[in-house]
Amino acid sequence: MLGFTSQESPCVHAGECQGVQKRLQLDDETINVRIPPGAKPGSRIRVKGKGRPSPFSQARGDLYLTIELLPHPFFRFEGDDIVTEIPIRPDEAVLGSQIKVPTPDGSVTMSVPGGVRSGQSLRLRGKGWPKPKDGRGDQIVKLQIVSPKDISQIERDCYEKIRANSSFNPRANLEEVRL
Repeated sequence: MLGFTSQESPCVHAGECQGVQKRLQLDDETINVRIPPGAKPGSRIRVKGKGRPSPFSQARGDLYLTIELLPHPFFRFEGDDIVTEIPIRPDEAVLGSQIKVPTPDGSVTMSVPGGVRSGQSLRLRGKGWPKPKDGRGDQIVKLQIVSPKDISQIERDCYEKIRANSSFNPRANLEEVRL
């Protein structure tokens, strides 16, 4: 069994999610291998008649390749789904928003409901990695609330006003915690 590592990240081009042709040097022979849609790390591909010769019949056996994909800086696999982390502003988390989310096929607009928590996951159905037979997995979007470091005076005044008028205490359930 030989390992095969794609030199490109998954879905560098939209067509690669739908399968890709790769050239592989095998001893003194160059072979073309079709990587099918939905191939993920650990997927195996059989290439008929390109393995080692049998010591008894001298007929060549089959070559089995194990797919390895280089890690992508944005997408990662979780079963049949892909997972991404998207930063959102505090006001988008509180009030809800429409945000653009990169997918393997390009950006889509996703609704973020008001009141989400940092680390909460939302699902984009059918926007994940292609499945080997048909359809696609989902894309799981993990929201990360990011506070701005540098804010304008107007923003500071607004945050001060919110703090002065807020009745919400996210640590209320911690008041009775004792050791």
